[in-house]
Amino acid sequence: MTAASSGLLTDGERRTLAVVCDALMPSLEPHDGDSAPLFRLKAADVGLAGAVEQAMAALSARQLRELRLYIRLLESSPFMMVVARRAAGLSKIPAAERQAALLALANSVLPPVRTGFQALKRLATFLFYSVIGDAGTNPTWSAIGYALPTPAAGASPLTIARIAQLTTLDADVCVIGSGAGGGVVAAQLAAAGRTVVVLEAGPPDQAAEFDQREIVGLQRLYLDQGTTATRDLGVAILAGSCIGGGTAINWQTSLRTPDFIRDEWADRSGIRAFADDAFTRSLDAVCARLGVGTTESIRNGNNAPLERGCAALGISWSDIPRNARGCDQTQCGYCVFGCRVGGKQSTSNTYLRDAQLSGRTTIVASCRADHLRLDRGRVAGVQAVGRDEKTGARFPVRVNARTVVVCAGALETPAFLLRSGIEHGQLGRNLYLHPTTVVAGRYEEPVRGWIGAPQTVLCDEYGRQRGNYGYRFEAAPVHPGLISLAQPWYGARDHRARMQHAAHVSAFVVLTRDRQGGRVTVDGEGRPVVDYSVGRMERELLQEGVANGARIHWAAAATEIHTLHLRDRTFRRADANRTSDIAAFCASVARLPVHANRCGVFSAHQMGTARMGLDEHANVCDEHGQVRGVPGLYVGDTSLFPASSGVNPMITVMALAHLVGSRLADRSS
Repeated sequence: MTAASSGLLTDGERRTLAVVCDALMPSLEPHDGDSAPLFRLKAADVGLAGAVEQAMAALSARQLRELRLYIRLLESSPFMMVVARRAAGLSKIPAAERQAALLALANSVLPPVRTGFQALKRLATFLFYSVIGDAGTNPTWSAIGYALPTPAAGASPLTIARIAQLTTLDADVCVIGSGAGGGVVAAQLAAAGRTVVVLEAGPPDQAAEFDQREIVGLQRLYLDQGTTATRDLGVAILAGSCIGGGTAINWQTSLRTPDFIRDEWADRSGIRAFADDAFTRSLDAVCARLGVGTTESIRNGNNAPLERGCAALGISWSDIPRNARGCDQTQCGYCVFGCRVGGKQSTSNTYLRDAQLSGRTTIVASCRADHLRLDRGRVAGVQAVGRDEKTGARFPVRVNARTVVVCAGALETPAFLLRSGIEHGQLGRNLYLHPTTVVAGRYEEPVRGWIGAPQTVLCDEYGRQRGNYGYRFEAAPVHPGLISLAQPWYGARDHRARMQHAAHVSAFVVLTRDRQGGRVTVDGEGRPVVDYSVGRMERELLQEGVANGARIHWAAAATEIHTLHLRDRTFRRADANRTSDIAAFCASVARLPVHANRCGVFSAHQMGTARMGLDEHANVCDEHGQVRGVPGLYVGDTSLFPASSGVNPMITVMALAHLVGSRLADRSS
């Protein structure tokens, strides 16, 4: 199995990258109980270095430049002496010592050194377990018990316009983004008789095109092919970039905005609608259209330990309501790479379909909105770039519209506004990420966390530990590449041994509500750059959450408990089976750092970069979602949130978009 290089690197950089991949993923002699095919597999067998180079094409020019510099530094004797106590470049170090050198990079006291290691480690470990060969599979899968489903594809509900030439489109309204916000806004305006053009930067894939292989799904349906992260890589970010946006690939958790959050938002923003019946009606309407309920919240092996552990400890838990109608449990779990049967009630299957049934909505895929067009200070339309999916050729797309609603997500929405020259002191600020880490438990029985409804159990016992701030536990659906990426690298044999038991691992996410925000700016290419540091309170909540997550796994009879800390913290029941032992373990992990690349931290929720509120200096948008100072320009996504939501934000943003869209339709009638 080979992967051709992309031509991004020089020959010298390519040789160094191959050395890194070989050191991270070497062939190993199996010990008793090890899978010989898995352990003997090496980086070259899957064409790992070439695959990593290809994946680097998704990076921005800045990111690529920095990573190439890091690769070159690995061959610098002075650099390696300072950071790894080695007097030669990596390729000159004896092969037996390279792992120790890489571990020195991983644990360096210098943050940029840790960042560079994480960039290479994440790409290499993910691709080793996900890259596919001519047979359409990865050679590690059979060894860890992973297999793909084969559900028949359901109907594709949407008609997608594709760009193959210079194009001009006319509409009453241009909606940028087709996800939770954009889909709802488009449906509201189409129902009011407006002609609507929806621009989606991601590909046109629908049910029949969803491949459900991890590498294909991540690289086609996720923002930046799944490589999005904060500038320092301290938080890895997952966001949808496809028809349906996040609703096409999320885990279907459909939680209403808690009343205490609504009250807080009303106070913060001065917008009483958050606490009034109008927002309640929008929540009701969205939940009804999505079929939200618990009927299909069927427990799988990954969620069952969370329920079992909470029940054993007397901790509150509940069934998670989901936007599901007729899901196929054999492909549920793989639907994080697109639902092939249509059971996931994404905007493709609901609001976008409604918008097109009105006969007045055009959806254009593979079309990136570049900037706003203004005429004497008022919105005149959008300038975009469309990509022909067949040839890769790019063409200018001009949309003429007197109203534009930006629903590109809390990273891309501020980037679009900044590229358009919109000026406001708070634009791009107040970015909230719900920083999340994972506590994993290994169980005697098979878990196979990739099969079944992704999330069905919620523990909110700790949701209000510090006033309105706290953390919640949910289960995370796992697939080989993402497990491997998240798993810290303590050495090649240790990493391989843990991956061997991936089918027996249940992963709990510790999802915190953050109070300290970050910022989105743009680089020289106009791409978003995310600066975010996990705040002190948020770190303390994560630390406490890791400890309590370990207790829940213990109560659920896990045989091993793993955290994502840079230094190995593993609890093994066979070595310590007393209550005092688990208490000591929990106390120890509660003291460990969880930020700055010393622990795996992730985000699947991005919020707050174009806040709405009555104070014109503190908020980018007014109570109607209109961008201040630009008539005809609105925002309709999570960027509007006055603060983080504390719960999975899909239902909240759809309700807010429902409110914004309804009011916009009324105002423009």
